[in-house]
Amino acid sequence: MSEDLTSAKDKIKIENIKTLLNEASLIYKKYEQIAKITGENFNIFQTLGLESAETKHSKIIAELLNPKGSHDMGNEFLKLFLEITNEDFQKFENSSVEIEKTTIDGRIDIFIAGNQETIAIENKIYAGDQPSQLARYSKHSTKLIYLTLYGDKPSDYSTNKDEDTIKKLKLMSYEKDIINWLERCKEKSVNFSYLRETIAQYINLLKFLTGQTRRKEMSNEIVDIAVKSLDNVKAAFAIAENADEIKRKIVLKHFVPAMEKLAQKHNLKLDPYPYDNDCLKRYWKLPLYNDLLQKNCIRICFEFQDGNLGRLFYGFRIWVEDSKMKEVYKEKNSLRDSIKAIGKKPGESYWIFCDQLYDHWHREELANLVVLKSPVIEECEKKIEYLMDLIEKAQKWEM
Repeated sequence: MSEDLTSAKDKIKIENIKTLLNEASLIYKKYEQIAKITGENFNIFQTLGLESAETKHSKIIAELLNPKGSHDMGNEFLKLFLEITNEDFQKFENSSVEIEKTTIDGRIDIFIAGNQETIAIENKIYAGDQPSQLARYSKHSTKLIYLTLYGDKPSDYSTNKDEDTIKKLKLMSYEKDIINWLERCKEKSVNFSYLRETIAQYINLLKFLTGQTRRKEMSNEIVDIAVKSLDNVKAAFAIAENADEIKRKIVLKHFVPAMEKLAQKHNLKLDPYPYDNDCLKRYWKLPLYNDLLQKNCIRICFEFQDGNLGRLFYGFRIWVEDSKMKEVYKEKNSLRDSIKAIGKKPGESYWIFCDQLYDHWHREELANLVVLKSPVIEECEKKIEYLMDLIEKAQKWEM
């Protein structure tokens, strides 16, 4: 009798969760329909495929900041930017703005040189931090801005925990700071229709990237439904408690098969490594190989070096049993040595070459994996192509 009662309660609970999910789905579909009616889904920047192209975003921002830019607004947009960053415009009179500024310590995405101060802007849409990147750029500027979608903090890997670097550093987000700045720029451009509408389109693109397209109103409606009854509140909490399991399911059901297809496309195989273990744990990885890599005890590897899908790295890693790892790592191997020499980014823990691809996966990237429209897959394919090209160059280097 008690088992039947428990079973009945569980069924009611599941039905409540299904009902809440269905109601939330209806709200989501309603706002999708509004977006279609208003034309919100059309965006020239998206059509041109600029969503995750960091250099393109840098060019747009730099052009607007440039007092000599084609917008013909002089330093108006730069003034608005400096207001948001709490900088004194008098220190940036007669400013010049440069993209991909070359220094002996690397290329700075956007560099603003004023009469008294300079600002180096490191722009991160999806790419991860580079070794000592901000610490290196700090040598060439009086101010540092770390610009990400959501205002994330840079890793110690980038700052080296350097006090001077951290003192100069300011965090900015596309989600709030850049959109706020662009809204002000749009107001300034009210009498210049082409300029105004171009800025408006770019704002919409950034809202799409940061999940803000009519999102606030939609979020309010979903919350109102969630709290309208005790059953709904319990169902909402049950969904929230399973957020990690949802992430795991998305990764194993969608990301892993997508990566397996990419591997096949490039004549690679997914290693029979137990990748179905807990993908939210630190050092969860996907190893890929072909006959050449197998012969040289190497894998192309995508690895989350932090838990909860944090800091996704890619590269070449020695791949043998743990007990043989030190021995193989010290062995002379012409292919591995050539990859190290050409790649110039050796890593720790038996990485021959490694670089960071993402700092953290955000909800939009994860959700889009379900329909395989995520830029994550595109970026992973680019890295596979880059690594395969590196192998080809390494083989020629051997000769």
